[in-house]
Amino acid sequence: MKQTKNIFDRPAFAKKFHQSSIRYKYAVEIQTLRAKAGLTQSQLGELMNVPQSSIARWENGGTNITIETLEKIATAMNKELKIDFL
Repeated sequence: MKQTKNIFDRPAFAKKFHQSSIRYKYAVEIQTLRAKAGLTQSQLGELMNVPQSSIARWENGGTNITIETLEKIATAMNKELKIDFL
């Protein structure tokens, strides 16, 4: 019987998967924060002076997000950005 290799044993795949996982976590946090504040994507975009499409990309994990952008989101939402290394 042919043994199946673990796809995570391939370094390039494992790295991409990890990066996508991190983007997804931030995406969920941004969407949750915005929803709790009762804001639409357009309203958050206005607070940040960015188009609604940028908010949508951040919330669906479709783009890498910078720390500077996370700080802008926190400021617009009257929150403090905290990053932990676990």
